[in-house]
Amino acid sequence: MQKRVFILTVLIGLLLTGCATKPQLVVPQQITHNQHTYTLATQQDLGNLARFFYLEPGERVEQWKSAVEVLFDRNPMQVSLEERIALRQRVYRNTGVKQFKLQQQQDTLYSFVIYEPTVKNNDWQVDVAKGKGIAGCGFVQYQYSLKIPKTKKLRHMKNEKVIRYLKKYVVEKEMQRVKQVAWQWTCA
Repeated sequence: MQKRVFILTVLIGLLLTGCATKPQLVVPQQITHNQHTYTLATQQDLGNLARFFYLEPGERVEQWKSAVEVLFDRNPMQVSLEERIALRQRVYRNTGVKQFKLQQQQDTLYSFVIYEPTVKNNDWQVDVAKGKGIAGCGFVQYQYSLKIPKTKKLRHMKNEKVIRYLKKYVVEKEMQRVKQVAWQWTCA
């Protein structure tokens, strides 16, 4: 009888431990990107996906000029990098995002997205990212975002010309920086 109670206790313990433990990404309170220090402003854990949003001092979540974001997909469905790329392409097309590029280099996903100004957001926005899978943990994406105000110069340019300008002077430069970011992400 004692043996059964012990085995039952061990099994329940293992079951509860297995249900309660999910990989947790180890994130710092501050991140330095391009000689700027970003502090963790918000974080959300939505179960399979966690988001960590970093801002420079003095900026707010509602209004910022540049930001660093770390996305953590626990990836319980074991989505491959190829499937991830196809899914994102479909989402961007379905939401009307025209300027994006997703590129796989070995086990790393590099991407950029250019968002045009909207009624709600008057600025251009460029997101440049690097993502990798971490064995036994999930998929982590490091993303740098920069808002570019519609200056007098940009207002007088057609969108196609602004996009070429952003690709040449923002995307290329920031992609080089993101590629050089040391991959420091681990899970606990």
